[in-house]
Amino acid sequence: MTSSTQLNRTRHIFLAYGQPRRIIFTLAIASLLLVGLYFYLGRMTLFLWVMSAGVVIAFIMTLKQLSQRGPCIIINEVGIDDKRLGLGLIRWTDIEGVRMHGVAGAYFISLEVSNAQQYLAKQPAYIRLSNQIWRMYDVSPIHIKVAYMDVTPDELFEMIMSEVELSRSRS
Repeated sequence: MTSSTQLNRTRHIFLAYGQPRRIIFTLAIASLLLVGLYFYLGRMTLFLWVMSAGVVIAFIMTLKQLSQRGPCIIINEVGIDDKRLGLGLIRWTDIEGVRMHGVAGAYFISLEVSNAQQYLAKQPAYIRLSNQIWRMYDVSPIHIKVAYMDVTPDELFEMIMSEVELSRSRS
């Protein structure tokens, strides 16, 4: 395969930046409600601490996503790289299974890989921690959250499946 053919197979997927701004607005409203509850109750309860921590973490993650102007996901003939996961390139040859889940309106593409521990060792601790929550919904620790992107969940799923099948046919 020539290098020009390889370049034609590379697909860049970007975040749709209008949606995260809506999330920031929602988080700002939630923050104001938490401050109002604090003044109403006159003290910080466990509920307020937990909710405040959740709002702060969500706010930081949203700002981080907004600051990344390059492609969020890169798909090429070798594998897939979701910059948000911090795993680097996941090779098509390592992917054993692909499933799509819908959880409360959010879509996830779970990747079952042959050497998951090797990939997960590269992942930042805060992402590994949040993965434990998604496991309750049968979402793989290596997954792609399909939200606020310039492709639909079905389109991304089909792209991944076709590349995995193409890789298997070459083996």
